[in-house]
Amino acid sequence: MSTSVAPQGQSSSSRGGRSWLIVLVATVGSLLISLVAGTHVIFAVITIPLVISIAWSSPELLITIMPVWMVFLGFVRRFTPGGGNVTFSGDPVLIIGPVALIVLMLVTVNTRGAPPLSKLARVVLGFNIVAILEVANPKQGGLMAGVGGLLFVFVPTLAFWIGRRFGSVDVLWRVAWNVAILSLVAALYGLYQQFVQFPSWDLTWIESKGYTALNLGSGIVRAFSTFSSAQEYAVFLSVGLIVWSVLAAKSVRMPLPLHLAAMTVVALALFYESQRTSIFLSALALGVVMAARLRMRPITVAIFGVSAVVVLVVFAGAIGGGGGSAALQGPDSTAAVLANHQLSGITDPTGSGSSLPGHIKATRVGMFSAFKNPFGHGSGSTNLAASRYSTTSKTAGTEFDPGNMGIAFGIFGLIIYFLMLWRMTAMGYRLAIVRRDPLGLLVLGVIMATLLQWTNGNLYSVCWLLWFVVGAGDGLLSRQDAEVDLTLPSVETAPAFTWRKPGEPRRVARI
Repeated sequence: MSTSVAPQGQSSSSRGGRSWLIVLVATVGSLLISLVAGTHVIFAVITIPLVISIAWSSPELLITIMPVWMVFLGFVRRFTPGGGNVTFSGDPVLIIGPVALIVLMLVTVNTRGAPPLSKLARVVLGFNIVAILEVANPKQGGLMAGVGGLLFVFVPTLAFWIGRRFGSVDVLWRVAWNVAILSLVAALYGLYQQFVQFPSWDLTWIESKGYTALNLGSGIVRAFSTFSSAQEYAVFLSVGLIVWSVLAAKSVRMPLPLHLAAMTVVALALFYESQRTSIFLSALALGVVMAARLRMRPITVAIFGVSAVVVLVVFAGAIGGGGGSAALQGPDSTAAVLANHQLSGITDPTGSGSSLPGHIKATRVGMFSAFKNPFGHGSGSTNLAASRYSTTSKTAGTEFDPGNMGIAFGIFGLIIYFLMLWRMTAMGYRLAIVRRDPLGLLVLGVIMATLLQWTNGNLYSVCWLLWFVVGAGDGLLSRQDAEVDLTLPSVETAPAFTWRKPGEPRRVARI
């Protein structure tokens, strides 16, 4: 059964256009009602039935819309009042994304067409099973903490299975261009925040719910654009930069000057956002994608990626060593403070001014905790679910996945995660080599740009996107392998050798 077949006499393009119009009208209308009513509950009540309806009637359309909603989620929460007044489970608009993924997963289960399980799919399935079992872990401070933790750890991975079923070449291209354009829009808004002013709704959020990491000193506050946090903004810009670079291929790019201008804006916004981890991962991803484009061996691809990071460090040292930004713009200017903060962290990533040593230490402690607590602390122990639902446990997450998996899922989580790390990177590399087109490079690039942050459900716009892209890539590769197996010519095997019995005539060999 198919859920996306256009009615007789109606083209899919016309139906898609009307669906976009319905979505736009309903979204704007519900936003206006929320502004008047001063609560997000009405917005969620209007939007969730619409999401369910689109998921059942046209799942590909909802997948295409999802990046738009996830990117503007933080903006909607700040622009419309009322999110902080809801006493149950926080802001209700946060559940719209998970509801969309759950309904899309139900559609996936109820339709045919998914490829056979690959090695990566089996590992992801094992990860899903462990995440569900860890809901009952008493160390996280109650069952509700475990159930809430699924929204951050388990639900985003549903996009992997959705991608394997609905991640066709056409859908993946549409999602890629949406991400590229959205990263440009987010970059422009973030640069406006950083160098012009924060709009009133963003200032209200900074004053009421801002956190320490936003403040860089000298009265400088990090930009966060349309996102729920500065970290999410940086990671999405990193993904957007990789997507723009992959789409720069002659066969798919915009006019070259416009394409280069868009890449430059996104790169500048990423630099001035002043998150060093995303800068390093962007360099790594660009090096890996470049080597894969040249069809180099896996070890050479890895060396290229590391070399790109080394080049970044050397280049940053050459620029920042002379204090060029401060000399040009003044030591107290916003650009100078942001640039010096970024360059000092890149040139000396383990120095006193860098947060990397603390992140590495926390990750190491998290990994070793898996040996002290082999069954972990539960699905909600490393994310916001612990602080929201648990009375006996506090959020103890680390910056990177290995530490979080050791704390949450124990030794089983570590084993499954490193298996997933191996299978996912191998799939991305093989897809890039086999397809020989920008689409294969896109999957590998997104994997590298989000490396070690695949289970961070706090990155609302990025986590589900990574899993969808990986699932789509795995589905394309699995289907291609199945087609190759079907088209291989059957080879007639020679009969087994047997000794000739005494008196039996000699057998004539067939040529």
